[in-house]
Amino acid sequence: MKAVIIGGGIAGLCMGIYLHKNGVDVSVNERKLGVVGGGHAFLMHHEGIAILQALADAEDCILPGKLIDTFVFKRPDGELMQTMKLDDWQCFKRTDLTICLAGLFPASRLNDGRIFSHFIYRDEKVIAAEFTDGTLEYGDIFIAADGANSIVRQQIFGDINFKPGIVKEVVGIVNHPEFAGLYTGKFTKFQEKSRGLAFGLIPTSETELVWFMQYDPSLGDVKDRSAEQLKTFCFSMLKHFPKKVTSILEANDFTTSYIWNTRDFDLLPRFHRDNVVLIGDAAHLALPFTSAGTTNALTDAKVLSDYLLTSMNYLSAFEAYYAHRAAEVNKHVLLGRELRDAFISPDSSSFTIPLIMKTTTKP
Repeated sequence: MKAVIIGGGIAGLCMGIYLHKNGVDVSVNERKLGVVGGGHAFLMHHEGIAILQALADAEDCILPGKLIDTFVFKRPDGELMQTMKLDDWQCFKRTDLTICLAGLFPASRLNDGRIFSHFIYRDEKVIAAEFTDGTLEYGDIFIAADGANSIVRQQIFGDINFKPGIVKEVVGIVNHPEFAGLYTGKFTKFQEKSRGLAFGLIPTSETELVWFMQYDPSLGDVKDRSAEQLKTFCFSMLKHFPKKVTSILEANDFTTSYIWNTRDFDLLPRFHRDNVVLIGDAAHLALPFTSAGTTNALTDAKVLSDYLLTSMNYLSAFEAYYAHRAAEVNKHVLLGRELRDAFISPDSSSFTIPLIMKTTTKP
């Protein structure tokens, strides 16, 4: 069996590593290796970390990332609402983790500069993926890990009814050794009491932090997304937040920051069509409040590879994979919407910790 993986991000590389380690002929095809997509950095739950650690241990490799063991929730005036200990979370820079995983997969089977165009069929079954440069990659099964805007998903299932997430996020990463040291191990979030506006920061190393501003666009928005206009907008929205927030914004390079228009879609009725299967954001997309996206993508790769290696045929593996994962990812879709609604219309007397709960990875 040969597996062709479309998308060489974290989910695609993890899938490729699993299959290669177990003797499957596999190729990973990516449009541009090492380029940040979908965020500078992210939090990962312990189940995702366990999957990564097992892969790294097998190759005597040290994973990047910083341990996050405390969630601190404050009001913009500095009032401490709650401090909560976290069970084995880490913050990863996306580029660092992608480079690490690429190093665990054979370079000869990792194809860069390949932008998926369409499938080649024979007798109504996919036999090859064709890329925009005319390259063909033949295979027996095709695994789409090409993200939220998946071209593969669109071609096999048609247009998806994306649900607007309403809340937007400005995301940046900043070099600030003083605050990186001060907030070591902490996910700190300042959130207004009566409206949807928050600022969060998480250290990614001894010198860097990733920061985000979540906001209800009905409170204000920016049309011109130039660096200067984005900077002005953030300063204006966060003018009543602590001075340390202003210090982070002042140190930030807004040419590398961006606005994320959050969105999701309802659970698909299946994750495959014949010999083509979806994983990660291509298969399911939840709002970012749960911090579930990357953990879910890694779990998909682990569960699907386990079923492919133990099932009688790929169709039974694909069906078992969907049966195993559907309820859990749907729970995260609904939880994301619940947290979003609570963010937009907060109850000043309470709040919800914006993190996922335990998932199940074993078949």
